[in-house]
Amino acid sequence: MMMFAAMFTMNLLAENVKFKVSNMHCENCAKHVEKALKTNEAVSQVKVNLECQTVCVSYDVQKTNNEALKQILTDAKFEAEIVKQCAKEGGCKHEGKEEKHECGGEGCGKHQEKTQE
Repeated sequence: MMMFAAMFTMNLLAENVKFKVSNMHCENCAKHVEKALKTNEAVSQVKVNLECQTVCVSYDVQKTNNEALKQILTDAKFEAEIVKQCAKEGGCKHEGKEEKHECGGEGCGKHQEKTQE
C-alpha cells in the first residue's frame, strides 16, 4: 500500500511542458537541446521532434519550472517558446503519415501546403 502511495505522489509532482524551438534545424541541434535539458536533475524525460521543431520535457515540479527550463535552452543559444502542454500519457506524437501529421496542436506547417491544394 505504501509503495502505491509513493508512486501516486510521484505522478502528481510530475509536469510536462512543450517548447517550440525555432532554430533547431538538424540532428546535432536536437542532440544539443536534449543534452542541455538533461543537465537539470529535475528533468526525467526529453522528447525532441526535429521535424516540428518541438521538445516535450517531463520534470519534477518541486525542483524546477517551465521558465527555468526555457532559460536552459536560451543559455544554450536556442530560441524557445512555451506552447500547448504535452499530454501526460505518451508526450508528443508524430505518426509519420503525411495525412495524419500531428504536432501537438500548433503544427509545424510542413504539410499545410499539401492539405490546402
